[in-house]
Amino acid sequence: MVVARRSIAEVDFAAKIDALTYAAASGRARSFAALLHQLPSIYPTEILASLDRLAKRRAISATFVANVRRQAAQNATSIEGRSLLPLPHPLDYEWRFTSDAARLLLNRATDLTRTDGELLLFGTPGLAIEALALPIDRRVHFLAENNCITDRVRSLNRATGSPISIAYCNTGLPFESADAVLLDPPWYPDFVRPMLTAAAHACRRGGVILISLAPSCTRPTAEADRDAAVRFAKRLGLDLIDHNELAITYDTPFFERNALAASGIHPPPQWRRGDLFVFRKARESTRAPLVDTNRRRDWIEISIGRMRLFLKDVNRHDTGEIGLISLVDGDVLPTVSRRDRRRRKVQAWTSGNRIFCTDNPQLLLEAAVSCASMASGSSLQPTLWGSMRERDAVLRVAEELRGLAALEAREEHGDDGTALERSMNWRSNSTSYCDTSTAISSG
Repeated sequence: MVVARRSIAEVDFAAKIDALTYAAASGRARSFAALLHQLPSIYPTEILASLDRLAKRRAISATFVANVRRQAAQNATSIEGRSLLPLPHPLDYEWRFTSDAARLLLNRATDLTRTDGELLLFGTPGLAIEALALPIDRRVHFLAENNCITDRVRSLNRATGSPISIAYCNTGLPFESADAVLLDPPWYPDFVRPMLTAAAHACRRGGVILISLAPSCTRPTAEADRDAAVRFAKRLGLDLIDHNELAITYDTPFFERNALAASGIHPPPQWRRGDLFVFRKARESTRAPLVDTNRRRDWIEISIGRMRLFLKDVNRHDTGEIGLISLVDGDVLPTVSRRDRRRRKVQAWTSGNRIFCTDNPQLLLEAAVSCASMASGSSLQPTLWGSMRERDAVLRVAEELRGLAALEAREEHGDDGTALERSMNWRSNSTSYCDTSTAISSG
């Protein structure tokens, strides 16, 4: 019964997308970029699939669809300068606001609060960086997880005279101290609810909460999830006072750019948009805040240059010597959806959305630590492996990881030569793992 309801919802969603795509394609949206801009933040793969369905029904020209697909496959996007922050990682579900969107949110929060008010930036490092550069006559607080991104925000904050107060989520949540709380949870109910609860807990009565939520065409359940979030906010004592559709623009993170490129798609860099919801706290909430600050407790993070590598199952005692074992062709997972079943097998995951399993997690950990120490100028050598054969295995896997980090650095900068490398094994001794699960490319 649940499967039947899900199938009906997906059919209805496809029909809705087709109607919107047909209207756009019949109007002035005659290119891939124009379709992405005109349609309400529909995922690029969904647009192309919709065009194929419409062409099959002869609702639109097959020649037009072929031209759009040709445009989608052209990598003509210019890559802007690197962010001051470490790269987002797919395990964090982190999409960052564009500079324009960050300024819009900060200005809106300023307009809605008194001059001596307090702004709380909840898990939004991009907003914190923007706040460092803007003349904001409010006290600004940044609350975030204890990770390398927050460490970078701390360093930049110190370099600019520490205008922002910074705290970690695991040190406790503020209580009714903020006049405005700004948050951008991953667009899934199990993230939205606890973060919205914490925001309501931190917001003083009469204060406001600004939150970005998924537009209705993001995935089949997006509209229902969003409506449920508004009802849930009501139970937290929050009244909806404004809703601006597609008001928030996002930069495409490197991991999503790689995922789409693995599918042969190269969209403009700021195609994704979110809906801005503004709530006012009118009543006290009876729900105690619960924020899971250990969402990645099964993973260990190691940085090798700009590449952030997450490792899992590092306490397992296996004896293999291969190290990295491929899970998908080309190693880049061609989706950012957490519904993709291949995610369950991943034991090593890069910030470029490359995924692997391993026959020896400890070997992989030791090799990654060796790489990180060499990148930082340390002379640390492999220590967990006693025999010459074991040490050689660590050094070999470490060399693979350095090659992987170098490849992703070139991809991040938009090096034209990386397109060929994506379609080939980036290491000569790659061991493949065959998987036949179906990819879900949106959401």
